[in-house]
Amino acid sequence: MFENHFKGEMKRLGLKRYDVCSILECTMPTLKSRLQNPQNFTINEISILLDKGFNMSSLNDMFNFKIQYNENN
Repeated sequence: MFENHFKGEMKRLGLKRYDVCSILECTMPTLKSRLQNPQNFTINEISILLDKGFNMSSLNDMFNFKIQYNENN
């Protein structure tokens, strides 16, 4: 479920997996692992993705918490 949402966000933002790896400074196997087990994303990685425009609402639902984006960071 999360992986499909994430792929949709990548498509919406015009990004490929290698772009996301570059943004997160991770390897392709690490990104694949994160997509299969999204609870392993770090807070820093989530923050970076939010800054790049990703809608991470599915993580909110998964962990039952609200991620708030502050544009004044």
